[in-house]
Amino acid sequence: MSRTEKTQPFRIRLWDGTLHRLAVHDHRDGICDLPTTIQGDLEQVEDKDGLMARWSCHWEFQYTGTNTCCCPLCHNADGLRDERRAERHRNRRDLAELLKRARHGWRELD
Repeated sequence: MSRTEKTQPFRIRLWDGTLHRLAVHDHRDGICDLPTTIQGDLEQVEDKDGLMARWSCHWEFQYTGTNTCCCPLCHNADGLRDERRAERHRNRRDLAELLKRARHGWRELD
C-alpha cells in the first residue's frame, strides 16, 4: 500500500495537520477529558471491543474545502484528467511557438 498522505487513516490526518480539527467540549461530568495526544485520541475512539465509544470531550473534523477521500469519484478524476490533458496540449503548443520564434531569431543573427 502506498504511504502517501492521501491514504493515511482519517484520524492520523486530523492529528498531523493535514486536516483541520476542532475541539468539542462537553463538561457534564465536570472534567475535560479532551485527548492531548494521538494515542489518547485513538484509545478514546475505540473501546476494547473495537466499537466506537464517545466520551464527553473530543476532536471533530472541520471542513475547510480539503477533500478527505482519495477515491476518483470524490476528486472528479475524469474532469481533472481532461483539464490536465488540455493543459499539456496548451503547453506543447506554446513551446512549439517559442521554439519557432527562437529558430527564426537565430537565422537573423547570421
